[in-house]
Amino acid sequence: MRLVLLFIVAIVTSINLHAYSYAAAGKEPTIDSKEAILKSINDDDFQSAKTIFFKYKENYQYLSVEFNSLLFEGLKNAIDKKDKSAIVKWLNVSIASEIQRRLDGGLKNIKQFNIAKVMLAKANKFYKILSPSLSEETNKKLNQAIKKCIESIGNPGLFGVGAKPINIEEYQKNQEIAIKILKSL
Repeated sequence: MRLVLLFIVAIVTSINLHAYSYAAAGKEPTIDSKEAILKSINDDDFQSAKTIFFKYKENYQYLSVEFNSLLFEGLKNAIDKKDKSAIVKWLNVSIASEIQRRLDGGLKNIKQFNIAKVMLAKANKFYKILSPSLSEETNKKLNQAIKKCIESIGNPGLFGVGAKPINIEEYQKNQEIAIKILKSL
């Protein structure tokens, strides 16, 4: 009995450590750069904004290639033109791209609950950053789609107790709704 209990504790502990290490991995360059660029343009320091943009160049290029082909050049041109409203728009597009990225990650890892859960928690984190810039109707629709994606990953429960099945079709349906909204920004 004692050996079985130790085995169960070892398994549960290793699962929790794996989930923790994945969740704690790295900073969020899109958030860090957005905050720094906004601070610079609020101080009318467009040279600093440009420096920050190029510091995070690889991140913006990645988001452009994978999620919004206009992002990199759009943000670069807005900074060059010192167009504050366009800069804010493109920074919001970068946050929208991160939401898409995390929703994609959630779907790719839907059968690995802990990873999918982290991906969707991060999608929700980025959504909360984007939310104040959205209209009430768009905000409500996007929030609902993300919540339905979260519900769709199911839950393995604790030793099967409270388990909820994965619903891939529901996830994909709501991911499409979210992506359509995010691409329209």
